[in-house]
Amino acid sequence: MTHDVPDGYTRLDLSADDLLTTTRTVRKRLDFDRGVERSLITECLEIAFQAPNGGNMNNWRWIVIDDPELIGKVADVYRAAALDFEASFGEAGYPGANVEGADRIESSTDHLRANLHRVPALLLPLFAGRTEAAPNFLQATQWGSILPSVWSFMLALRDRGLGSAWTTAHLWREQEVADLLGIRADRYTQVGLFPIAYTIGTDFKKAQRRPAEAVIGFNGLPARPAKPKD
Repeated sequence: MTHDVPDGYTRLDLSADDLLTTTRTVRKRLDFDRGVERSLITECLEIAFQAPNGGNMNNWRWIVIDDPELIGKVADVYRAAALDFEASFGEAGYPGANVEGADRIESSTDHLRANLHRVPALLLPLFAGRTEAAPNFLQATQWGSILPSVWSFMLALRDRGLGSAWTTAHLWREQEVADLLGIRADRYTQVGLFPIAYTIGTDFKKAQRRPAEAVIGFNGLPARPAKPKD
């Protein structure tokens, strides 16, 4: 069941558990032909801002890119950076090639790469400062102060019939995106690049995950599975 809200879009009537377990990275089912209102993006961001962040410092910035020409330029950087990433594998190839469903992931990633210039909007979250030389505590604090908000943004999109994809490939050419958007790369760290679009259909399902007993340990690491006998 769905219910209409005053702004004209449709909210999905999802339980908290359904929302949390069916919010996917969406690539092939992004609707490139339907615009997304700025007010709707702002609404989702305002929800995202309620996520916890270290010391309540609000040490973040959020750039929404909805100019088609600028989206196209960022998409070009993304595609070039993705090639840089692939080149880094060397002869060994992509380390996740044997993961279940890797072929589907590759196909959908290729689809997004080819069509990123068509998305109605992109979100570029940033936090102040750089972490390359920082101790683990400060790195964890910085990243842990913005990633919950990004996930909350994706949840808010899902609840409103939209979707996104968590992409980081462009960070191989972070400076080029910084130059396009007038960002001081020595002062701000880019977190990722998130397409924003309505989804084609809203019937997303739970994803394949390793069984809980394989990854959960109480009071220590989970036990390793027994090796099969010869």
